[in-house]
Amino acid sequence: MDAIGSDELGRAKINYDKCVSCGMCLVNCPFAAIADKSQIFQLIQSIKRGDEVIAIVAPAFVNQFPNMTPAKLREAMKRLGFANTAEVAIGADLCTIDEAHDFLEEVPGKLDFMATSCCPAWSMMAKTAFPALAKNISMTMTPMVFTARMMKQKDPTARMCFIGPCAAKKLEASRRTVRSDVDFVLTFEELAGIIEGKDLDIDLLEVDENEAALCSASAAGRGFAQSGGVAKAVADKIKEWHPDMDVKIASAQGLADCKKLLMLAKAGKYNGYLLEGMGCPGGCIGGAGTIADPARTAIQLNKYMKEAPFTDPEQSPYMSEIHVLKDDPNFEL
Repeated sequence: MDAIGSDELGRAKINYDKCVSCGMCLVNCPFAAIADKSQIFQLIQSIKRGDEVIAIVAPAFVNQFPNMTPAKLREAMKRLGFANTAEVAIGADLCTIDEAHDFLEEVPGKLDFMATSCCPAWSMMAKTAFPALAKNISMTMTPMVFTARMMKQKDPTARMCFIGPCAAKKLEASRRTVRSDVDFVLTFEELAGIIEGKDLDIDLLEVDENEAALCSASAAGRGFAQSGGVAKAVADKIKEWHPDMDVKIASAQGLADCKKLLMLAKAGKYNGYLLEGMGCPGGCIGGAGTIADPARTAIQLNKYMKEAPFTDPEQSPYMSEIHVLKDDPNFEL
């Protein structure tokens, strides 16, 4: 947030005390002079060693690669050397339930409002620019972490590779509390480079489109990929549990608008609200690591949501594991 300045010679300079790793500088630099650290080499070396690497893919994958259906995505990942593929939306389902519980426990008794935790750039900006509001950021794990932990529950020796639209996920994965769950992070742009380097033609992949590919997540979980989707999923669940409760939500996209949202919240304008911030315009579908038009992706995402096997996150087949993943034996649905 306002992290790009100039040195004494007029050269662009990044102020790392303000940088939240949103990746927008990668997109907007007119000279393509800024690059983030890539883990492509480390990932390929791991696969070559024979490690079992599981791809956990964000739902924003729709529309990133021409003609890439869920079935073709799974087959493509297999051809690239991944042992298995899971959609991060399954973690979003658990995140919905956990965040709904969090809101009910904290607001308004302990906190004036609560802010979602899914976007690491939003969370970091809130905690650095508004340190007094750090307590208002939900402690719920992100969908990436929930999904990685679920997969490692099944196979503790497997290594997890998050693939998505977000540059800030690289920062999140480096945190002490997350690094044991997520081993690699790639953007869709980096995945496109691997696919091209492997000379893999998506159109020529032979798959049975009627065979279930990625079918373990709800429509609401898949909707996390666009602005407003997180807050809506959480609010809908709270209203289902408490029909008479009025859950007010407000959302912002892009760090400038996110900052305005928090300034108003600090001034008491959003007491009792659930706030959602997305560091990128449009939400995850407009992330720095995407390679497709966000408007078109939004259309395809809504279609993908309608194709989900169920609508309610609480129907997730992984819901019974939430207390284990949270390391909280007292957590109850």
